Amino acid sequence: MLKILPYFGKFAIASTMLTQSLLIALSMNLDTAVLAQPTPAPIPTTPPINQPTNAIAQQLIGQWQSKDPSSELVLTFVFSPDGKLYILSPNSQKPMAVEFRYSIDPTPKPMHLDVIISKDQKKALTIFELTADGQLRLQLDNTDPGQPRPTAFSGTATLFTKVSDNPKVPENVKIIDLDL
Repeated sequence: MLKILPYFGKFAIASTMLTQSLLIALSMNLDTAVLAQPTPAPIPTTPPINQPTNAIAQQLIGQWQSKDPSSELVLTFVFSPDGKLYILSPNSQKPMAVEFRYSIDPTPKPMHLDVIISKDQKKALTIFELTADGQLRLQLDNTDPGQPRPTAFSGTATLFTKVSDNPKVPENVKIIDLDL
């Protein structure tokens, strides 16, 4: 048989048949499947415009309230999906809300919340967390613009309870826009 192999190079058809036979035999022995179908390209998905792209931002959207135990005043925050934060005045005589902008960074622990409070982009830097029982813990004390971000919650951190997933300010509330 060794004397026959050098002669196959002279006969192109015989050489091709031998090569194909060897490939078929190898693929059968290796139990390898060969697919001839093209795989479809993945369809890119983009989040809807003005929609948060992470779960933490999605959980924040809606209305949150905190009641001051000493005065019974209720403080309401409304987080909208387009990066607006409305802080409703606890004065029930003239319901009004101040409009701010906000952004979050959910990666550090505790998470970061930046509230833009003026048109020259001054920020109040603070921290927040979503507790195991679904409340929002927010550090409000000592968060003036220009101050460093707190690194831990103080004993006076404010606990908010989510009262609605609706990110709209009630209709009877006058919105004060700071021209942000």
